[in-house]
Order: sequence, then structure tokens, then C-alpha cells
Amino acid sequence: MEKMTAGQIACAVGGEILRGDPQTRVLDICIDSRKVKPGDLYVPIIGAHADGHRFIPAAVEAGAAAVFTSEKPGTSGAHGAVWIAVKDTKAALQALGGYCRERLSIPIVGVTGSVGKTSTRSMIAAALSAGLNTFQTEGNANSQVGVPIMLSRITDGYEAAVIEMGMSEPGEMARIAAIARPNVAVMTNIGISHIEQLGSQANILREKLHITDGMGEDGRLILNGDDPYLHPQTHPGAPLVEELAQRAASLRTFYYGLEEGNDYRAVDIRTEKDGTAFTLDCEKGRIPVELRLIGLHHVRNALAALAAADQLGVDLAAAAQALGAFAGVAHRQEILEFPFMGVTVIDDSYNASPDSMRAAIDTLQRMETAGRKVAVLADMWELGPETCTYHRQVGEYLGQTDVSVLVTVGELAREIAAGALAVKPALSWTAFDDRLEAGQWLDEHREEGDLILLKGSNGMKLFEITEQWKKRR
Repeated sequence: MEKMTAGQIACAVGGEILRGDPQTRVLDICIDSRKVKPGDLYVPIIGAHADGHRFIPAAVEAGAAAVFTSEKPGTSGAHGAVWIAVKDTKAALQALGGYCRERLSIPIVGVTGSVGKTSTRSMIAAALSAGLNTFQTEGNANSQVGVPIMLSRITDGYEAAVIEMGMSEPGEMARIAAIARPNVAVMTNIGISHIEQLGSQANILREKLHITDGMGEDGRLILNGDDPYLHPQTHPGAPLVEELAQRAASLRTFYYGLEEGNDYRAVDIRTEKDGTAFTLDCEKGRIPVELRLIGLHHVRNALAALAAADQLGVDLAAAAQALGAFAGVAHRQEILEFPFMGVTVIDDSYNASPDSMRAAIDTLQRMETAGRKVAVLADMWELGPETCTYHRQVGEYLGQTDVSVLVTVGELAREIAAGALAVKPALSWTAFDDRLEAGQWLDEHREEGDLILLKGSNGMKLFEITEQWKKRR
């Protein structure tokens, strides 16, 4: 956040300064009182289990320069900051994000999708950085609370920004799009993540299409042309074909993928020892690309990144070279070597859906190893009434591979085992309810050359297995 005072912030959000100096400089925004730094604006969010207003005194004690409040402040305590009264603290934060966006003249790429948002966002940022000083969303701050904070951190030195835009409930994408107003929108796929809240893939598509709200005729829409839900000609949900087609027709729309007909297509794909190589085939010609990542989903992510770079004027050869140096994102198919244990780990533990589970299994299948292939799979959450079916289907998919050992963590993951064993009865299976017990079992039963995949919903915290092993390095 640059050159903003408490008075400017109050004006931007329609708030009223109750106490403190309006000229006080504000440096950043924070919604967690435990992480407040001197100079921050503390925004107390009212959640289902806690009201951030309770922690205003702690935030001020930590050095907050200003605070939002929708409650009348007391007459004593917490006097060391500018108090800004607003009707709704979250709405005020969003208004501030919109104000910060209005001050920006650089192009913004918005990224959404059911699977692969973070990896795609990071790859787009890497490709753009070959020609533009690029900001990107930090961590997983992709919500209607996180996006405004990210926009506030785009300072004058940046020439482009990549903003991840997540959605887990009806209406959320429309609110985020109204704040971020991307110039380029990238949609990776339409899966079943959050289907519990949204009911169907058609509803998920309908919600994600709101990323284009407010984009002008010069806006670019970049779609995964291999996803049947994102191509009007192959879309299985007829009622939405017209809406998707209208949005695509109103913008400059480009498709990427592996199949014929895509504007940015990968051909000659080769899985190599330490990554994947392919040739980009597009209007600009044929350009070789080498990735330090394995899996066709990463090829598609790279295509999205190259398409975005091309549309923003970055040289494609330079963008491809930048992607070649991209090593991935922590806990998202991160390759970890543990020589003292004789094993290699594919840490893909950040989150999971049926689609991303299958992609992770594909990566395990494609990678070569001198030992066994071991899949450690945990529960997938927020899948609605068909949860057990989705888990069994993942298991059936696993049963068709050369994975020889399956370790499940959690009650739902037992359904994965049921599906796998129905296809591959000889598969070795061990079940645990606790991730650390699973880690201990892996440690005790490991064999030289084992390749181990960790995959499950973030709340299952499979990453703690490798964190324990890292301490022994």
C-alpha cells in the first residue's frame, strides 16, 4: 500500500474517523491481530466462530496505525490508532480494494478454475516476468477478503499483476470480479470442487463466468479448450451453451490445450527424467518448451501462461525460457528427495478433488523409479452427497496403474481403497486415521527407491509427514 493516509482510506470506503489523526500513514492491511505489524490497517472480520472486534486492542498494541470498526469504541483502551467507523468491515475492505484497483493502470490477469489455480497463477507470473515486472497473489489469498488485500499491495514499480480468484459459494465470484476487474481472464477447468455448496458443475461454471463481469471489448478471455464445460461446441450442459458462447463472443477469446483447434496447442509432448518437454504451436509459430514439472496438467498450465504472456506482448520464446526455470509451488506436486531414507516424495498435499487426484496419480504413473510406487491418499472434502462415489472412482482409476502400495488416511479414503481393490485385488493396502501414524508406518516400511505420492484435502495435513522428515535431514 503506497501513499495512503487514514483520511484517504476513510473517504474511499465511506467511513467516519472517530478518533486519531487523518494524516496517519497506513502501510498495509491485516485481518489477523496476531500478525499485525506497525503501520497496518487492522480489519476485524466477523466470522462464524469469532468477531475480530474483540482483538482490536491487541492489534493496536502490536502497532496498528488504523482500525475499521462497525461497533462504537469504548471510552478507554486502544487509543493508539485511528478508528474508522464503517457499517460493515468486510464490505469496507472490499471497497478499499476497489479503490486501490482504480488507482492502477497496469494490466491485471485474473485466474480461476476448479483445479490448478495456484500453479497456473504462478506459471503465468513466471512467463510474464520475462518481459514485465509482475506482481502475483501471495499464498492462497484468493477470496473476497484476500483479493482486496492483494490489490492494495500492488505498488508503483509493477508493470502487470496476476490475481488468483477463488469461489466457494454463490455470488462470490461476482463480488471478487467487481473488485479486481481483470483485463485478462483465465479459466483452467470446471470440476467438482465446492460442488457441495453449488450443487452441480453447471452452477460452478455459471458462477465462474462472472470473472468476465465488467470486462470491456478489449478484454481477453483465455479458456482451456480441452475442458468440455469451457468450449461452447462441446459443452454438455445445453442451457449454459448460449451464455458461455455470448461471453466468449463479447471478448477476445482464445483457447489452449492439447487437442486440435486450440489457439495455443502443445504437440510433441515428451516426459523426461526431470520434467516434461513439448512444442508450443500457435499463430506466432512453433516454440520449444521444457518444464521442470511432470504431468499433462502442467503442460496445460504452461499453455495458459504462454497464452497470457502473448496477449500482453511478452516475447513467447523468452516466456518459454522463464517457464523452464519455474520449479513449482510448495505442496503442489513438489518433488522432494530424502537420500538418507532412499525415497522420493511427490508432495501434492495442499488440496484435493477427484480431478486433481487423478492428475496426481498420472504424475506418479509417469515418473520412473527403481523401487515401488506408493500412493498415500487422504479424504477429499466438500464433494456433496456423492462423496463416497467420487472416492471410489478415484480408487478405480488408481487400480488401473502400476502403483503397488496404497496407504489411506481418513474414513472417506477407505472408499478409495474399495474402488482400487475392486480393480486390482493384489494391491497392498494399509489404512490409518492419523496422518502422523501413516508417516511413521511409511518410515518403518520404506524400501530403497520408493516413489511416494502424498495427496489429500488441505485439512488432512499430509504435508506434516514430510515436515517431520525434513527435520531429520
